[in-house]
Amino acid sequence: MTIPNLSGIIEAKDVQEKGTGKFRAKYMAWAKVAELLHEHASGWEFHLRQSESSNSVWSAPDGTGFLVCFFKGPENQQTADFPFPIMDYHNNPIKFSEISARNFTDSHRRALAACSAFTFSLGFELWAREEIEDTKVAEAVAIKQQQPKLEVVKDPVKPAIHKGFGKRLESEELALVIELIRSFNNKYPAKSNHLMKVFSDKWLDGQCVGDKRFWSTHLKFQNQVDFIKNEMEQLEKELEEIPF
Repeated sequence: MTIPNLSGIIEAKDVQEKGTGKFRAKYMAWAKVAELLHEHASGWEFHLRQSESSNSVWSAPDGTGFLVCFFKGPENQQTADFPFPIMDYHNNPIKFSEISARNFTDSHRRALAACSAFTFSLGFELWAREEIEDTKVAEAVAIKQQQPKLEVVKDPVKPAIHKGFGKRLESEELALVIELIRSFNNKYPAKSNHLMKVFSDKWLDGQCVGDKRFWSTHLKFQNQVDFIKNEMEQLEKELEEIPF
């Protein structure tokens, strides 16, 4: 089966930009993707594969929903399946039972663009760059500037150290701190977002407050733990002194 190769056909005028700073990303509107497909891959049509329950939305093991996309060619050829998650505006997958018509149609359009890159390499340059930037954000978002290079510790018993940032947290340590924060939030529900906000203001330029898995994603170093523990102690002291 011969599949059209559409790499390199997009032009600067086809590309739009959203976001600012390190969250800036270039993209191509789904309508432009459709136009280029009609022009350069005539006869190839975008389809959603039906689940066993004859539904366009599939259910993942964790209860979230996703699409399975493919193209059909002019001679009834079928390309490989391309799964695509149905996500909210924070790019978090949505539970199957909570998917709305808007979630479905928005994800259908986004899946068209992604599946076109996967199948025909249409706009692959943009997708490749976006994935690289996402990786950088995930790795560096816990601090305002790029993390310093890891200083290798010869003794395997000693913890990993980052110059300028101190000890990186082990997974067990992170779990204990998150439990401590959860207990604080349960005790003082009115302050449940306060810790995220002060942490974000200091370490994330005010970004990401309210994100799912906020602490497991952004809490990386011991000095950050010391900061948030101090904030909890000060808050608790102030709250305990307020007469009710």
